[in-house]
Amino acid sequence: MSLLKTIYEQLRSAQIDERLINAFQKNSDIVYTGVIQYLGAQDFVMLTYNDYGIQDGEVYLKISSVKSIETDSYDLASMKDRISFDEMNDLSSNPSFDMPIKMSDSLFDRIVKTLYEEQRVSLIITVEDGKLKYSEGLVKDVRADGLTFLNLNKFDFSKQRMMDFLFDDIHGIEFGGTELQLVQETLAMIKPENHIDDVSVRDTDKFRETIGKLRGTNKAIIIDTNDERKYFYVGQVIAGNANELVMMVVDMNGRFGGYVWIRYDDIKELLLDSDYLRLIHRFVKLNKDAKHFVLPVLNAERAFDDTDNILTHILYQSIKFRKIIRFELADKENFAAFPTNLNLTTGLLTVELLDVDEQTESTTKQIGIESIREMAFDYFKAFLLENQVD
Repeated sequence: MSLLKTIYEQLRSAQIDERLINAFQKNSDIVYTGVIQYLGAQDFVMLTYNDYGIQDGEVYLKISSVKSIETDSYDLASMKDRISFDEMNDLSSNPSFDMPIKMSDSLFDRIVKTLYEEQRVSLIITVEDGKLKYSEGLVKDVRADGLTFLNLNKFDFSKQRMMDFLFDDIHGIEFGGTELQLVQETLAMIKPENHIDDVSVRDTDKFRETIGKLRGTNKAIIIDTNDERKYFYVGQVIAGNANELVMMVVDMNGRFGGYVWIRYDDIKELLLDSDYLRLIHRFVKLNKDAKHFVLPVLNAERAFDDTDNILTHILYQSIKFRKIIRFELADKENFAAFPTNLNLTTGLLTVELLDVDEQTESTTKQIGIESIREMAFDYFKAFLLENQVD
């Protein structure tokens, strides 16, 4: 039996049984987790779940672009637990994309037609240099063998461009997810004439003064750290002193993402204004207006005193209430753990590690508090782990 036929049979069985699956793509490490909504001879549509078990958008994939399908695994069992937990706690999910499909329809043609006629924001998946490429924007024209696509750039509004894709080169299409819906509602903003130059502070001597002025202003900024990681923090500074600060983090969907404590010497740059920051501000407002900014099980209203040592305050609170913290150390070691004891005389923090093999590894670890560069806490993944939902 050919690989394509084997994958089709797996998809058909999963659709009939309404089973949760993982779809692994060729040329990418990105995995889609969800249930089959529509299945054709050459392609399919999945209702997808994010890492936290919340239904978020849909994806169209050609079977030829799929490397393998997983229907039973530890990861899927964990995801089922998260989905059940989220449903029990009435956590929000987005309504599915309104796209009635008849049995006689071509899935691909129906999706492209809907995206074009309704001018809905989507993510087109193609291959470039042997890797999957994701282009976000709007279908502006449809031809017999391809389409014209307006590619949007959320980080630099001036870099919009028209792209032509042949249908045969399109491997998949994401649509209907939270971030895409927010971009849909802010299209009037994402235009070249609204582009601004970045305003940033890179002089380390000015970080403290700048943070002091930002504290309590509800203004979002970006903090870029002085290492080689690929992510940065977006959010509002809510506490700070001469050595450290606490930021309320906002995720890429403009929603509450927990808190992060950072030392000033961990910072490379403060970005105070940019196209992306203005977009995030708009996302936050839309979410707050719709009462979607914070999940009901999280607390986005924690207060921190600008004391001489915010670090120890956070650690003592975590020990008292048994809360998980994700640590970033000076040697770039990164792990999540439960703090269990803090000895200020020795400067040593004892933590209880997660995901260790108790037969071969110690479940506890001691770290010097002076080696802590960052601490992230009260984010949703930590909440799930604290409630023993892996």
